[in-house]
Amino acid sequence: MTSPHQPKALAREGTHEKVAAYLDKKPRGRLLDVPTGEGALAVILHNMGFDVSCCDIETERFSARGLRVDRGDLTKRLPYDDGVFDYVCFLEAIEHMENPYSAVRELSRVIKPGGTLILTTPNYLNVERRLKFLVTGFFTKPVSGKAFRERFSGKTHDMHSSPIGYTLIRFILEHAGFTITDMTYDRKKKKQVFLKPLVWLIRLYCRLWSRSKREEYWLDQTAGPVILDGGNTLIIFARKDGISR
Repeated sequence: MTSPHQPKALAREGTHEKVAAYLDKKPRGRLLDVPTGEGALAVILHNMGFDVSCCDIETERFSARGLRVDRGDLTKRLPYDDGVFDYVCFLEAIEHMENPYSAVRELSRVIKPGGTLILTTPNYLNVERRLKFLVTGFFTKPVSGKAFRERFSGKTHDMHSSPIGYTLIRFILEHAGFTITDMTYDRKKKKQVFLKPLVWLIRLYCRLWSRSKREEYWLDQTAGPVILDGGNTLIIFARKDGISR
């Protein structure tokens, strides 16, 4: 149970653990956690020895003891110089951005060449969400004007205004100078076992495509185990072009 002074994790269970496990194998350095929320991940990484800077558009949410938070808006310029961070954690955020392209470009600006961006987002392309899209015609729940005002208090950064999947995220990253180096997910969804026959059917159909078409549509990734039958959260690790770290 979360104590009154322990920041609450806003990401799904397993996400922070996967990110921490990845970073635990990396050299310590300067790291930006944005948006940091209450600071739950920041505390974990600070305790692991990283020099953590925290940033959020709503700093009043921050509750991590021993750390400070800077106010930053990813629709504008963040309060940091160019190329100062070895790592940036951008968790559960790109789907909240009014302009994902400019947000990722801004993160690229503050990351050193060869630095690492860790991005997480709902996995809109897993088999369960694909089935929901087939039925409903959308990837995320619709929000009425009334719900927007009442539930989100008129703040677009609190809602999933940009529900985008792997293919567009990959393009946005590459456009901003990043190369994806690895991917994983939070944890298996137990109920997706009942959709396994659909997964096999999709993969069988994909095998009928020519190699060139499979490459053109990135089917090795989108029909692979991380995305198609992965968990609720897609975790992407990307290197900024430059000297490898």
